[in-house]
Amino acid sequence: MLNNVCVITIKVSNMKESLAFYTEVLGFKISKEYGPNIVSLQHDSIAIVLEEESLKSGKNSVLIAIQSNDIHRDFQRFKEKRVPILSEEPKPCPPGLYFVIEDPSGNQVEILQFMN
Repeated sequence: MLNNVCVITIKVSNMKESLAFYTEVLGFKISKEYGPNIVSLQHDSIAIVLEEESLKSGKNSVLIAIQSNDIHRDFQRFKEKRVPILSEEPKPCPPGLYFVIEDPSGNQVEILQFMN
Protein backbone atom coordinates (compact mmCIF):
# COMPACT_ATOMS: atom_id res chain seq x y z
CA MET A 1 0.00 0.00 0.00
CA LEU A 2 1.36 3.40 -0.94
CA ASN A 3 -0.03 5.55 1.86
CA ASN A 4 3.01 6.36 4.01
CA VAL A 5 4.32 9.90 3.48
CA CYS A 6 8.04 9.65 4.23
CA VAL A 7 9.61 12.90 2.96
CA ILE A 8 8.52 16.47 2.37
CA THR A 9 10.80 18.31 -0.07
CA ILE A 10 10.68 22.09 -0.09
CA LYS A 11 12.02 23.62 -3.29
CA VAL A 12 13.98 26.79 -2.55
CA SER A 13 15.55 29.38 -4.83
CA ASN A 14 18.46 30.30 -2.51
CA MET A 15 19.86 27.65 -0.16
CA LYS A 16 21.83 30.07 2.03
CA GLU A 17 18.81 32.29 2.71
CA SER A 18 16.52 29.29 3.15
CA LEU A 19 18.84 27.57 5.64
CA ALA A 20 19.01 30.79 7.64
CA PHE A 21 15.21 30.94 7.71
CA TYR A 22 14.62 27.30 8.62
CA THR A 23 17.40 27.16 11.24
CA GLU A 24 17.52 30.65 12.74
CA VAL A 25 13.84 31.61 12.45
CA LEU A 26 12.03 28.27 12.71
CA GLY A 27 14.62 26.50 14.87
CA PHE A 28 15.34 23.40 12.75
CA LYS A 29 18.80 21.83 12.86
CA ILE A 30 20.65 20.44 9.86
CA SER A 31 20.59 16.64 9.78
CA LYS A 32 22.69 16.00 6.68
CA GLU A 33 24.05 17.90 3.70
CA TYR A 34 23.99 15.94 0.44
CA GLY A 35 25.85 18.69 -1.41
CA PRO A 36 25.33 22.39 -1.96
CA ASN A 37 21.78 21.96 -3.31
CA ILE A 38 20.18 19.35 -0.99
CA VAL A 39 20.00 19.57 2.81
CA SER A 40 17.97 17.43 5.21
CA LEU A 41 16.59 19.00 8.40
CA GLN A 42 16.18 17.14 11.69
CA HIS A 43 12.58 16.15 12.32
CA ASP A 44 11.15 13.30 14.38
CA SER A 45 8.56 11.79 12.09
CA ILE A 46 8.78 12.88 8.44
CA ALA A 47 12.07 13.86 6.80
CA ILE A 48 12.15 17.46 5.60
CA VAL A 49 14.51 18.23 2.72
CA LEU A 50 15.42 21.61 1.25
CA GLU A 51 16.36 21.39 -2.43
CA GLU A 52 17.66 24.40 -4.31
CA GLU A 53 16.46 24.80 -7.86
CA SER A 54 14.95 27.39 -10.13
CA LEU A 55 11.29 27.96 -9.23
CA LYS A 56 10.51 29.51 -12.62
CA SER A 57 8.87 26.31 -13.89
CA GLY A 58 5.62 26.98 -12.04
CA LYS A 59 5.56 23.42 -10.67
CA ASN A 60 5.27 22.41 -7.03
CA SER A 61 7.39 24.23 -4.50
CA VAL A 62 6.50 21.57 -1.91
CA LEU A 63 6.70 17.91 -2.91
CA ILE A 64 5.59 14.96 -0.81
CA ALA A 65 7.25 11.58 -1.14
CA ILE A 66 5.36 8.36 -0.51
CA GLN A 67 7.37 5.36 0.62
CA SER A 68 7.50 2.26 -1.58
CA ASN A 69 8.68 -1.16 -0.47
CA ASP A 70 9.07 -2.37 -4.08
CA ILE A 71 9.67 0.58 -6.37
CA HIS A 72 9.93 -1.46 -9.58
CA ARG A 73 6.59 -3.20 -8.92
CA ASP A 74 4.94 0.15 -8.10
CA PHE A 75 6.47 1.77 -11.20
CA GLN A 76 5.01 -0.98 -13.39
CA ARG A 77 1.62 -0.74 -11.67
CA PHE A 78 1.43 3.03 -12.34
CA LYS A 79 2.39 2.44 -15.98
CA GLU A 80 -0.40 -0.12 -16.33
CA LYS A 81 -2.89 2.32 -14.80
CA ARG A 82 -1.68 5.03 -17.23
CA VAL A 83 -0.68 7.40 -14.44
CA PRO A 84 1.60 10.14 -15.82
CA ILE A 85 5.18 9.20 -14.83
CA LEU A 86 7.92 11.79 -15.35
CA SER A 87 10.79 9.34 -15.99
CA GLU A 88 11.46 6.18 -17.98
CA GLU A 89 12.45 4.22 -14.85
CA PRO A 90 13.20 4.74 -11.14
CA LYS A 91 16.28 6.94 -10.64
CA PRO A 92 18.93 6.92 -7.92
CA CYS A 93 18.89 9.61 -5.23
CA PRO A 94 20.84 9.99 -1.96
CA PRO A 95 18.53 7.76 0.12
CA GLY A 96 17.66 5.17 -2.56
CA LEU A 97 15.50 5.12 -5.72
CA TYR A 98 12.60 7.34 -6.77
CA PHE A 99 10.28 8.37 -9.56
CA VAL A 100 7.69 11.13 -9.85
CA ILE A 101 4.05 10.83 -10.87
CA GLU A 102 1.42 13.50 -11.48
CA ASP A 103 -2.06 13.56 -10.00
CA PRO A 104 -5.04 14.64 -12.14
CA SER A 105 -4.39 18.30 -11.26
CA GLY A 106 -0.73 18.16 -12.31
CA ASN A 107 0.64 18.06 -8.75
CA GLN A 108 3.81 16.01 -8.53
CA VAL A 109 4.14 13.15 -6.04
CA GLU A 110 7.45 11.38 -5.49
CA ILE A 111 7.50 7.62 -4.97
CA LEU A 112 10.61 6.70 -2.94
CA GLN A 113 12.23 3.45 -1.83
CA PHE A 114 14.93 3.77 0.82
CA MET A 115 17.96 1.64 0.01
CA ASN A 116 20.48 2.79 2.66
